[in-house]
Amino acid sequence: MSNGGRFEFDDGGCYVGDWEEGRAHGYGVCLGPGAQGEYSGQWRRGFESLGVYSWPGGNTYQGYWSHGKRDGLGVERKAKWCYKGEWSHGLKGRTGIWESHSGITYEGTWRDGLQDGYGTETYADGGTYQGQWQTGKRHGYGVRQSVPYRQAALVRSPRRTSLESLRSDPDPGASPAPLPSAPLPPPPLLPGDSPASGSRGGFVLAFPGDPDFPKGTKKKSGGFFFRRSLLLSGLRVRRAESKASLGSKRGSLKSEAGVSSTGSEATTLSYAETEPPEMPSRLAIEGSSTEVYAGEWRADRRSGYGVSRRSNGLRYEGEWLGNRRHGYGRTTYPDGTKEEGKYKLNRLVNGKVKNFIPLRRSKVKEKVDRAVEVARRAVSLARQKQELAVASRCPAEGSRGTGGGREGPGGLPPGQDPG
Repeated sequence: MSNGGRFEFDDGGCYVGDWEEGRAHGYGVCLGPGAQGEYSGQWRRGFESLGVYSWPGGNTYQGYWSHGKRDGLGVERKAKWCYKGEWSHGLKGRTGIWESHSGITYEGTWRDGLQDGYGTETYADGGTYQGQWQTGKRHGYGVRQSVPYRQAALVRSPRRTSLESLRSDPDPGASPAPLPSAPLPPPPLLPGDSPASGSRGGFVLAFPGDPDFPKGTKKKSGGFFFRRSLLLSGLRVRRAESKASLGSKRGSLKSEAGVSSTGSEATTLSYAETEPPEMPSRLAIEGSSTEVYAGEWRADRRSGYGVSRRSNGLRYEGEWLGNRRHGYGRTTYPDGTKEEGKYKLNRLVNGKVKNFIPLRRSKVKEKVDRAVEVARRAVSLARQKQELAVASRCPAEGSRGTGGGREGPGGLPPGQDPG
């Protein structure tokens, strides 16, 4: 038999509502000490069951509870973001939708309050990432699709382009996690203007002249490679004079680090014998250009094997590290020119001379071909994970409201903001 009443707590809080066997049971309202938080809704055997909790700062949670913690379907609203979905033991769990007022959204699976498993992140400018997640970061295989360059948002910090996951920690002493800032609107493109690649969301193919391109000293014509080339030329001349003509015996040197080709193996050049051809210091990016990367991600960055393609035909296939070309790979320019070899932080590096006699397939060429093959396989895996990420959005769509779902007892003690 339920009885109504009012109960004053020693710490200054109070409860007004239904009672049963000395505990809150039925419908009631509980105020924390000094009006620090308020819960109104259903109770079961002394715990919140289904209702709304409001914090003094204006944050609210509406949904189900279990044994003092949010559990089941629920909606949490804060000043700059909102989460709608499932909860487990007081933390975001299973599937849910995180929406920022700045326009960033995440739909997918969660674990222990962080994005984990498969999900889709949509950025304020409309670009997307679809694929695997681990502990709140893009990790595994996935696909990052940009919007047209003129619409892409400026990236103020290249270290983090996705939203910062916010853990719902029930510890009252925990400080709130930093909230994602609204991206700056991209400035209008003037006729002929082409800001540096990599400075906008989703564009990472950087080249000489771009801000993200590593700074370095340019080789001098009279440096080490020049003197070495003269010495090797002298040896070849003497060998040619003693055995045969220079034209029939002379061969090109093969570089261990990188080669450049313009369509066929017959035109492959060795950087140990000649300086790398100068590529355009700044590749103009049209306002309608888009860029997509498919492959491996580690700790929220492109790392491992993958392929990045720009709509104008620019393409890189191979190894990545921290959003940069790093390792063996091949770059194909819009005009069909190909550059392949070993990269270090976006720059094609030189290596040691291995043989005097030209080889049809050097060890570097084999490593490049192998890297390209693995990168293309990574694209296939990334597309599969992308499909799983899209499929994971379906259950989350059903959790946009708090109606339905199971009912469980419990809740957070009044006055404790989960942060």
